[in-house]
Amino acid sequence: MNFYFKLEFSSQGVSAELLNELVSQVLRHVGSSLDAVPDVMPALHKAVASGTTGIAGPADQSRRCDVQFRAHGGHLDILVSSNGGRLWQTSLPIA
Repeated sequence: MNFYFKLEFSSQGVSAELLNELVSQVLRHVGSSLDAVPDVMPALHKAVASGTTGIAGPADQSRRCDVQFRAHGGHLDILVSSNGGRLWQTSLPIA
């Protein structure tokens, strides 16, 4: 199984619950669960909070929370970032 996608969310509209459901669905799709990546939820909460506290650069830049998924070679890579900075990353084996 190979796939790659990245979602960019405006911090004004994304909720941690939405991101939790998204990650849960992707993990189920590859035969895993949130139990396999217990640190993902704190990272998602941090990404959402970072986007809403004014940490972003100049006022004309939009604040973002990004989540990337890449399945390749029997692994799923997940990357959570906010305002262009990496907050959390992992790779887990998948069937």
